[in-house]
Amino acid sequence: MDFHAFKTNIKILDREEGSEIRERYIENFINTLSSRYNEMIKQRHKFQDGYCYLGYLWDYLKNPIVITKEYVEVVAKDIGEVYVFWDIQTCERIFIKNYWKLGKETVIKLKFEVLLENYGYLPEDIYVFDETFQWTLIFTHEEADGVPYCIKSGNI
Repeated sequence: MDFHAFKTNIKILDREEGSEIRERYIENFINTLSSRYNEMIKQRHKFQDGYCYLGYLWDYLKNPIVITKEYVEVVAKDIGEVYVFWDIQTCERIFIKNYWKLGKETVIKLKFEVLLENYGYLPEDIYVFDETFQWTLIFTHEEADGVPYCIKSGNI
């Protein structure tokens, strides 16, 4: 589906609701007690395109388990609607043209199957979870032995 059609299949949360969802995610899945977390994520730094953080949330994930994209495809049939957001990075460190098609701090809600078919419209590193906040899947730009991998936490 093209980008316009994709946008009609998602709900973009308003700024306040998106911020609340992001904060709840961080409370549930991220080790905020790490001094590195405070330096790299919590304390945002000023760049030409606003205040951004320096690292990736998944670097501070509680109980991370590396998984393959094939694993994600296997569990996909049991997943309905999900929330998705991405790291708040600066254009000074991301050199991919038109990287944030929906905005850097956007949080969206959509059907998981729509996400799997269209995640190319989103930044490389995305955080996926449902309204229970019991599990998360993270699609990363990282590779192990030339194979892209994902990370999970929680019971999924």
